[in-house]
Amino acid sequence: MVLQQEPTPFVSVSGEERIMTSMMQELPLDPAKLNRVGNPNRAEVRKVRTLFRWILGSDPHPTPKQMTVIRESILSGDPLADAVVAMYGRLPAGEGRKLLDQALEHGIDTVSDAPAELRSLFKQIDHEPIWLDRELLRLGCEVSYRVGISGELVLRNMSLMGGYLAGAAAKPLVFTGQLDRMANRRLVETGKFWMDVNTPGGLERDKEGFKSAVRVRLMHAQVRNMLVKSDSWDMRWGYPLNQWDSMGTILEFSVIFLTGLRALGYLFSRREREAVVHLWRYVGYLMGVDERILPTNEQDSMRALYHLIATIGDSDDDTRRLGEALANASLQGREGWLQENIGKLEYTLRAGYTRYILGDEAADKLGLPRTLTKYFWPAQAPLRMGAELVRKATPGSNRMLMWVGEKARKNAFPEQVKKLKADTTFTPVKKLFR
Repeated sequence: MVLQQEPTPFVSVSGEERIMTSMMQELPLDPAKLNRVGNPNRAEVRKVRTLFRWILGSDPHPTPKQMTVIRESILSGDPLADAVVAMYGRLPAGEGRKLLDQALEHGIDTVSDAPAELRSLFKQIDHEPIWLDRELLRLGCEVSYRVGISGELVLRNMSLMGGYLAGAAAKPLVFTGQLDRMANRRLVETGKFWMDVNTPGGLERDKEGFKSAVRVRLMHAQVRNMLVKSDSWDMRWGYPLNQWDSMGTILEFSVIFLTGLRALGYLFSRREREAVVHLWRYVGYLMGVDERILPTNEQDSMRALYHLIATIGDSDDDTRRLGEALANASLQGREGWLQENIGKLEYTLRAGYTRYILGDEAADKLGLPRTLTKYFWPAQAPLRMGAELVRKATPGSNRMLMWVGEKARKNAFPEQVKKLKADTTFTPVKKLFR
Protein backbone atom coordinates (compact mmCIF):
# COMPACT_ATOMS: atom_id res chain seq x y z
CA MET A 1 0.00 0.00 0.00
CA VAL A 2 1.29 3.45 -0.90
CA LEU A 3 0.25 6.34 1.31
CA GLN A 4 0.56 9.80 -0.18
CA GLN A 5 0.44 13.20 1.42
CA GLU A 6 0.55 16.72 0.01
CA PRO A 7 3.17 19.03 1.56
CA THR A 8 2.02 20.78 4.72
CA PRO A 9 0.17 23.97 3.73
CA PHE A 10 1.65 27.36 4.46
CA VAL A 11 0.56 28.82 7.79
CA SER A 12 0.89 32.58 8.17
CA VAL A 13 -0.02 35.15 10.81
CA SER A 14 -0.34 38.74 9.55
CA GLY A 15 1.27 37.64 6.29
CA GLU A 16 4.85 37.23 7.52
CA GLU A 17 4.97 35.29 10.81
CA ARG A 18 7.18 32.23 10.78
CA ILE A 19 5.49 28.98 9.89
CA MET A 20 4.92 26.65 12.79
CA THR A 21 7.92 24.37 13.33
CA SER A 22 7.89 21.06 11.52
CA MET A 23 7.18 18.87 14.54
CA MET A 24 3.94 20.78 15.18
CA GLN A 25 2.49 20.05 11.76
CA GLU A 26 -0.22 17.49 11.22
CA LEU A 27 1.49 14.15 10.66
CA PRO A 28 0.78 12.36 7.36
CA LEU A 29 0.60 8.94 9.03
CA ASP A 30 0.03 7.39 12.44
CA PRO A 31 3.59 7.06 13.84
CA ALA A 32 2.78 3.53 14.98
CA LYS A 33 2.50 2.48 11.31
CA LEU A 34 6.11 3.36 10.47
CA ASN A 35 8.01 0.24 9.43
CA ARG A 36 11.50 1.77 9.39
CA VAL A 37 12.21 2.34 13.11
CA GLY A 38 14.41 -0.32 14.65
CA ASN A 39 13.78 -1.65 18.15
CA PRO A 40 16.28 0.16 20.44
CA ASN A 41 16.22 -2.81 22.84
CA ARG A 42 17.44 -5.39 20.31
CA ALA A 43 20.51 -7.43 21.22
CA GLU A 44 22.98 -5.85 18.78
CA VAL A 45 22.44 -2.41 20.35
CA ARG A 46 23.57 -3.52 23.82
CA LYS A 47 27.31 -3.32 23.15
CA VAL A 48 26.89 0.06 21.52
CA ARG A 49 24.88 1.24 24.52
CA THR A 50 27.69 0.23 26.86
CA LEU A 51 30.25 2.10 24.75
CA PHE A 52 28.20 5.28 24.60
CA ARG A 53 27.43 5.09 28.32
CA TRP A 54 31.19 5.12 28.91
CA ILE A 55 31.74 7.98 26.44
CA LEU A 56 28.94 10.16 27.78
CA GLY A 57 29.06 9.25 31.46
CA SER A 58 25.32 8.56 31.44
CA ASP A 59 22.84 6.20 29.81
CA PRO A 60 21.93 7.60 26.35
CA HIS A 61 19.10 5.12 25.71
CA PRO A 62 16.01 6.91 24.34
CA THR A 63 13.08 7.18 26.72
CA PRO A 64 9.53 6.42 25.53
CA LYS A 65 8.88 10.14 25.11
CA GLN A 66 12.07 10.56 23.11
CA MET A 67 11.00 7.67 20.90
CA THR A 68 7.78 9.58 20.26
CA VAL A 69 9.80 12.61 19.17
CA ILE A 70 11.93 10.43 16.88
CA ARG A 71 8.89 8.93 15.18
CA GLU A 72 7.26 12.33 14.77
CA SER A 73 10.49 13.74 13.32
CA ILE A 74 10.59 10.94 10.75
CA LEU A 75 7.12 12.03 9.64
CA SER A 76 7.92 15.75 9.51
CA GLY A 77 9.14 17.88 6.63
CA ASP A 78 10.30 21.51 6.51
CA PRO A 79 7.17 23.73 6.40
CA LEU A 80 9.04 26.93 5.55
CA ALA A 81 10.80 25.43 2.52
CA ASP A 82 7.82 23.25 1.56
CA ALA A 83 5.65 26.37 1.44
CA VAL A 84 8.11 28.10 -0.89
CA VAL A 85 8.05 25.07 -3.21
CA ALA A 86 4.24 25.19 -3.21
CA MET A 87 4.60 28.87 -4.16
CA TYR A 88 6.87 27.83 -7.07
CA GLY A 89 3.97 25.79 -8.42
CA ARG A 90 1.72 28.85 -8.61
CA LEU A 91 4.23 30.86 -10.66
CA PRO A 92 5.50 30.48 -14.23
CA ALA A 93 8.28 27.91 -14.57
CA GLY A 94 11.57 29.20 -13.20
CA GLU A 95 10.08 32.38 -11.73
CA GLY A 96 10.10 31.11 -8.14
CA ARG A 97 13.78 30.20 -8.31
CA LYS A 98 14.56 33.66 -9.70
CA LEU A 99 12.84 35.26 -6.71
CA LEU A 100 14.79 33.03 -4.33
CA ASP A 101 18.10 33.86 -6.01
CA GLN A 102 17.37 37.57 -5.97
CA ALA A 103 16.56 37.45 -2.25
CA LEU A 104 19.73 35.46 -1.57
CA GLU A 105 21.96 37.77 -3.59
CA HIS A 106 20.46 41.14 -2.71
CA GLY A 107 18.12 40.65 0.26
CA ILE A 108 14.41 39.95 0.59
CA ASP A 109 13.58 43.67 0.66
CA THR A 110 14.74 43.98 -2.97
CA VAL A 111 12.03 41.56 -4.12
CA SER A 112 9.04 43.59 -5.20
CA ASP A 113 5.80 42.28 -3.68
CA ALA A 114 7.66 39.25 -2.30
CA PRO A 115 5.27 36.34 -1.64
CA ALA A 116 4.52 35.77 2.05
CA GLU A 117 6.05 32.29 1.85
CA LEU A 118 9.39 33.70 0.72
CA ARG A 119 9.34 36.40 3.38
CA SER A 120 8.72 33.83 6.08
CA LEU A 121 11.66 31.72 4.90
CA PHE A 122 14.01 34.70 4.87
CA LYS A 123 12.77 35.91 8.22
CA GLN A 124 14.12 32.66 9.64
CA ILE A 125 17.43 32.39 7.76
CA ASP A 126 18.27 36.10 8.11
CA HIS A 127 17.77 35.85 11.87
CA GLU A 128 21.13 35.36 13.57
CA PRO A 129 20.67 32.92 16.47
CA ILE A 130 21.76 34.19 19.88
CA TRP A 131 24.03 31.14 20.23
CA LEU A 132 25.98 31.77 17.02
CA ASP A 133 29.75 32.17 17.57
CA ARG A 134 31.57 33.19 14.40
CA GLU A 135 34.99 32.46 15.89
CA LEU A 136 33.89 28.85 16.33
CA LEU A 137 32.65 28.82 12.73
CA ARG A 138 36.08 29.94 11.58
CA LEU A 139 37.88 27.33 13.68
CA GLY A 140 35.54 24.57 12.44
CA CYS A 141 36.41 25.48 8.85
CA GLU A 142 40.13 25.49 9.64
CA VAL A 143 39.90 21.96 11.07
CA SER A 144 38.26 20.73 7.86
CA TYR A 145 40.93 22.40 5.71
CA ARG A 146 43.75 21.02 7.84
CA VAL A 147 42.90 17.33 7.39
CA GLY A 148 43.05 17.59 3.60
CA ILE A 149 42.03 14.58 1.51
CA SER A 150 41.47 12.46 4.62
CA GLY A 151 38.29 14.43 5.16
CA GLU A 152 36.96 13.34 1.78
CA LEU A 153 37.81 9.71 2.57
CA VAL A 154 35.87 9.82 5.83
CA LEU A 155 32.84 11.64 4.43
CA ARG A 156 32.56 9.35 1.44
CA ASN A 157 33.46 5.97 2.90
CA MET A 158 32.18 6.31 6.44
CA SER A 159 29.51 9.01 6.58
CA LEU A 160 27.79 8.36 3.25
CA MET A 161 28.28 4.60 3.35
CA GLY A 162 26.97 4.44 6.90
CA GLY A 163 23.91 6.44 5.93
CA TYR A 164 22.99 3.83 3.31
CA LEU A 165 22.64 1.14 5.99
CA ALA A 166 19.19 2.52 6.80
CA GLY A 167 17.35 1.37 3.70
CA ALA A 168 14.34 3.66 4.12
CA ALA A 169 16.46 6.77 4.72
CA ALA A 170 18.37 6.11 1.49
CA LYS A 171 15.22 5.79 -0.66
CA PRO A 172 15.24 9.40 -1.95
CA LEU A 173 18.70 8.85 -3.45
CA VAL A 174 17.53 5.72 -5.23
CA PHE A 175 14.35 7.34 -6.56
CA THR A 176 16.24 10.34 -7.92
CA GLY A 177 19.20 8.34 -9.21
CA GLN A 178 21.57 10.74 -7.46
CA LEU A 179 24.20 8.18 -6.58
CA ASP A 180 23.34 4.88 -8.20
CA ARG A 181 23.31 6.31 -11.74
CA MET A 182 25.64 9.32 -11.59
CA ALA A 183 27.87 8.64 -8.60
CA ASN A 184 30.93 10.72 -9.47
CA ARG A 185 28.92 13.67 -10.71
CA ARG A 186 26.80 13.78 -7.57
CA LEU A 187 29.87 13.41 -5.38
CA VAL A 188 31.30 16.53 -7.02
CA GLU A 189 28.05 18.40 -6.43
CA THR A 190 28.00 17.36 -2.77
CA GLY A 191 31.66 18.37 -2.58
CA LYS A 192 30.72 21.85 -3.83
CA PHE A 193 28.27 22.26 -0.96
CA TRP A 194 30.79 20.95 1.59
CA MET A 195 33.52 23.28 0.31
CA ASP A 196 31.22 26.30 0.32
CA VAL A 197 30.11 25.91 3.93
CA ASN A 198 33.59 24.93 5.15
CA THR A 199 35.37 27.95 3.65
CA PRO A 200 36.40 30.36 6.43
CA GLY A 201 33.88 33.18 6.35
CA GLY A 202 31.70 31.23 3.92
CA LEU A 203 28.64 31.35 6.18
CA GLU A 204 28.50 35.13 6.25
CA ARG A 205 25.19 36.35 4.80
CA ASP A 206 26.67 37.42 1.45
CA LYS A 207 28.97 34.41 0.96
CA GLU A 208 28.57 31.18 -1.01
CA GLY A 209 28.35 28.85 2.00
CA PHE A 210 25.24 30.60 3.30
CA LYS A 211 23.64 30.65 -0.16
CA SER A 212 24.49 27.01 -0.89
CA ALA A 213 22.94 25.85 2.40
CA VAL A 214 19.68 27.59 1.51
CA ARG A 215 19.69 26.36 -2.09
CA VAL A 216 20.26 22.77 -0.97
CA ARG A 217 17.40 23.19 1.51
CA LEU A 218 15.05 24.24 -1.30
CA MET A 219 16.33 21.46 -3.54
CA HIS A 220 15.46 18.96 -0.80
CA ALA A 221 12.00 20.49 -0.51
CA GLN A 222 11.47 20.15 -4.27
CA VAL A 223 12.55 16.50 -4.20
CA ARG A 224 10.31 15.91 -1.18
CA ASN A 225 7.37 17.47 -3.04
CA MET A 226 7.96 15.29 -6.10
CA LEU A 227 8.31 12.12 -4.04
CA VAL A 228 5.17 12.54 -1.92
CA LYS A 229 3.19 13.17 -5.11
CA SER A 230 4.58 10.10 -6.84
CA ASP A 231 2.81 6.76 -6.94
CA SER A 232 5.91 4.95 -5.72
CA TRP A 233 6.55 6.60 -2.37
CA ASP A 234 5.32 4.67 0.68
CA MET A 235 4.82 6.97 3.67
CA ARG A 236 5.57 4.05 5.97
CA TRP A 237 9.21 4.77 5.05
CA GLY A 238 8.66 8.16 6.67
CA TYR A 239 8.46 11.58 5.06
CA PRO A 240 11.13 11.83 2.35
CA LEU A 241 14.13 13.88 3.47
CA ASN A 242 12.48 14.24 6.85
CA GLN A 243 13.63 16.06 9.98
CA TRP A 244 15.25 13.03 11.62
CA ASP A 245 17.24 12.06 8.55
CA SER A 246 18.27 15.70 8.05
CA MET A 247 19.55 15.84 11.61
CA GLY A 248 21.44 12.60 10.92
CA THR A 249 23.07 14.23 7.90
CA ILE A 250 24.35 17.03 10.15
CA LEU A 251 25.91 14.36 12.39
CA GLU A 252 27.55 12.76 9.34
CA PHE A 253 29.39 16.01 8.69
CA SER A 254 30.26 16.69 12.33
CA VAL A 255 30.78 14.02 15.03
CA ILE A 256 30.81 11.09 12.58
CA PHE A 257 33.34 13.01 10.48
CA LEU A 258 35.50 13.62 13.56
CA THR A 259 35.20 10.00 14.70
CA GLY A 260 36.39 8.72 11.33
CA LEU A 261 39.38 11.08 11.37
CA ARG A 262 40.35 10.16 14.92
CA ALA A 263 40.32 6.51 13.90
CA LEU A 264 42.98 7.44 11.33
CA GLY A 265 45.19 8.97 14.04
CA TYR A 266 44.19 12.64 13.82
CA LEU A 267 44.17 14.61 17.06
CA PHE A 268 41.73 17.39 17.90
CA SER A 269 41.41 19.59 20.96
CA ARG A 270 38.08 19.82 22.76
CA ARG A 271 37.58 23.33 21.36
CA GLU A 272 38.28 22.13 17.81
CA ARG A 273 35.69 19.35 18.14
CA GLU A 274 33.13 21.76 19.54
CA ALA A 275 33.89 24.16 16.68
CA VAL A 276 33.10 21.53 14.02
CA VAL A 277 29.84 20.67 15.81
CA HIS A 278 28.98 24.37 16.10
CA LEU A 279 29.66 24.95 12.40
CA TRP A 280 27.25 22.20 11.41
CA ARG A 281 24.71 23.28 14.00
CA TYR A 282 24.45 26.59 12.14
CA VAL A 283 24.38 24.85 8.74
CA GLY A 284 21.56 22.67 10.10
CA TYR A 285 19.71 25.78 11.25
CA LEU A 286 19.99 27.32 7.77
CA MET A 287 18.85 24.05 6.21
CA GLY A 288 15.68 23.90 8.27
CA VAL A 289 16.49 21.26 10.89
CA ASP A 290 14.18 21.85 13.84
CA GLU A 291 16.19 23.40 16.67
CA ARG A 292 14.50 21.09 19.17
CA ILE A 293 16.30 18.09 17.70
CA LEU A 294 19.43 19.92 16.49
CA PRO A 295 22.34 19.03 18.84
CA THR A 296 23.91 22.00 20.60
CA ASN A 297 27.38 20.59 21.36
CA GLU A 298 29.56 17.49 21.10
CA GLN A 299 27.87 15.78 24.06
CA ASP A 300 24.41 16.31 22.57
CA SER A 301 25.66 15.14 19.18
CA MET A 302 27.03 11.88 20.54
CA ARG A 303 23.76 11.21 22.35
CA ALA A 304 21.84 11.91 19.13
CA LEU A 305 24.22 9.59 17.27
CA TYR A 306 23.40 6.79 19.69
CA HIS A 307 19.68 7.43 19.10
CA LEU A 308 20.27 7.13 15.36
CA ILE A 309 22.18 3.87 15.76
CA ALA A 310 19.67 2.43 18.24
CA THR A 311 16.68 3.11 16.00
CA ILE A 312 18.21 2.50 12.57
CA GLY A 313 15.94 0.47 10.33
CA ASP A 314 16.79 -2.60 8.31
CA SER A 315 19.14 -2.58 5.35
CA ASP A 316 17.70 -3.75 2.03
CA ASP A 317 18.56 -4.20 -1.64
CA ASP A 318 18.88 -0.43 -2.05
CA THR A 319 21.55 -0.40 0.65
CA ARG A 320 23.66 -2.75 -1.45
CA ARG A 321 22.83 -0.95 -4.67
CA LEU A 322 23.96 2.42 -3.35
CA GLY A 323 27.00 1.00 -1.57
CA GLU A 324 28.26 -0.71 -4.71
CA ALA A 325 27.60 2.39 -6.83
CA LEU A 326 29.53 4.62 -4.46
CA ALA A 327 32.42 2.16 -4.25
CA ASN A 328 32.53 1.77 -8.05
CA ALA A 329 32.87 5.54 -8.47
CA SER A 330 36.62 5.03 -7.96
CA LEU A 331 36.74 2.90 -11.11
CA GLN A 332 34.86 5.28 -13.39
CA GLY A 333 36.43 7.70 -15.85
CA ARG A 334 39.79 5.92 -15.87
CA GLU A 335 41.66 5.88 -19.18
CA GLY A 336 44.80 3.85 -19.81
CA TRP A 337 46.52 1.02 -17.96
CA LEU A 338 48.04 3.22 -15.25
CA GLN A 339 44.83 5.07 -14.42
CA GLU A 340 42.81 1.86 -14.39
CA ASN A 341 45.17 0.27 -11.89
CA ILE A 342 45.24 3.39 -9.74
CA GLY A 343 41.44 3.22 -9.72
CA LYS A 344 41.51 -0.42 -8.61
CA LEU A 345 43.93 0.40 -5.79
CA GLU A 346 41.78 3.32 -4.66
CA TYR A 347 38.67 1.11 -4.78
CA THR A 348 40.34 -1.52 -2.59
CA LEU A 349 41.73 0.98 -0.08
CA ARG A 350 38.41 2.74 0.28
CA ALA A 351 36.55 -0.55 0.74
CA GLY A 352 39.12 -1.52 3.36
CA TYR A 353 38.56 1.72 5.26
CA THR A 354 34.80 1.12 5.33
CA ARG A 355 35.36 -2.40 6.66
CA TYR A 356 37.75 -1.05 9.29
CA ILE A 357 35.48 1.75 10.49
CA LEU A 358 31.97 0.27 10.05
CA GLY A 359 32.76 -3.43 10.49
CA ASP A 360 32.47 -6.49 8.28
CA GLU A 361 28.73 -7.00 8.79
CA ALA A 362 27.95 -3.48 7.59
CA ALA A 363 30.40 -3.73 4.67
CA ASP A 364 28.77 -7.00 3.57
CA LYS A 365 25.38 -5.30 3.53
CA LEU A 366 26.89 -2.54 1.38
CA GLY A 367 28.21 -5.10 -1.11
CA LEU A 368 31.87 -4.24 -0.53
CA PRO A 369 34.63 -6.77 -1.22
CA ARG A 370 36.45 -8.51 1.59
CA THR A 371 39.96 -7.14 1.55
CA LEU A 372 43.04 -7.16 3.76
CA THR A 373 43.44 -3.43 3.22
CA LYS A 374 41.15 -2.95 6.20
CA TYR A 375 44.27 -3.63 8.30
CA PHE A 376 46.22 -0.90 6.54
CA TRP A 377 44.23 1.88 8.17
CA PRO A 378 44.75 0.97 11.85
CA ALA A 379 48.38 0.11 11.04
CA GLN A 380 49.07 3.64 9.77
CA ALA A 381 47.25 5.34 12.65
CA PRO A 382 50.30 5.40 15.02
CA LEU A 383 52.36 7.10 12.30
CA ARG A 384 49.63 9.66 11.75
CA MET A 385 49.36 10.25 15.47
CA GLY A 386 53.12 10.82 15.65
CA ALA A 387 52.87 13.35 12.84
CA GLU A 388 50.01 15.03 14.67
CA LEU A 389 52.11 15.38 17.84
CA VAL A 390 54.83 17.03 15.77
CA ARG A 391 52.22 19.34 14.23
CA LYS A 392 50.95 20.40 17.63
CA ALA A 393 54.49 21.17 18.77
CA THR A 394 55.50 23.10 15.63
CA PRO A 395 54.47 26.77 15.34
CA GLY A 396 52.90 27.63 12.00
CA SER A 397 52.20 24.03 10.98
CA ASN A 398 48.42 24.45 11.11
CA ARG A 399 48.60 27.45 8.81
CA MET A 400 50.80 25.54 6.36
CA LEU A 401 48.45 22.55 6.29
CA MET A 402 45.48 24.83 5.74
CA TRP A 403 47.27 26.47 2.81
CA VAL A 404 48.02 23.07 1.26
CA GLY A 405 44.42 21.95 1.71
CA GLU A 406 43.00 25.13 0.21
CA LYS A 407 45.35 24.99 -2.77
CA ALA A 408 44.41 21.35 -3.48
CA ARG A 409 40.71 22.22 -3.43
CA LYS A 410 41.05 25.22 -5.72
CA ASN A 411 43.15 23.30 -8.24
CA ALA A 412 41.20 20.05 -8.39
CA PHE A 413 37.57 21.06 -7.98
CA PRO A 414 36.96 23.22 -11.11
CA GLU A 415 38.55 20.52 -13.26
CA GLN A 416 36.23 17.87 -11.78
CA VAL A 417 33.17 20.04 -12.38
CA LYS A 418 34.16 20.58 -16.00
CA LYS A 419 35.05 16.94 -16.66
CA LEU A 420 31.84 15.53 -15.18
CA LYS A 421 29.56 18.36 -16.34
CA ALA A 422 28.29 18.57 -12.78
CA ASP A 423 25.43 20.91 -11.90
CA THR A 424 26.48 22.99 -8.90
CA THR A 425 23.29 25.09 -8.82
CA PHE A 426 21.49 22.49 -6.65
CA THR A 427 18.52 22.10 -8.96
CA PRO A 428 16.67 18.75 -8.92
CA VAL A 429 16.29 17.02 -12.27
CA LYS A 430 12.79 15.56 -12.59
CA LYS A 431 13.64 13.16 -15.37
CA LEU A 432 15.86 11.16 -13.03
CA PHE A 433 12.91 9.87 -11.03
CA ARG A 434 12.36 6.17 -11.59
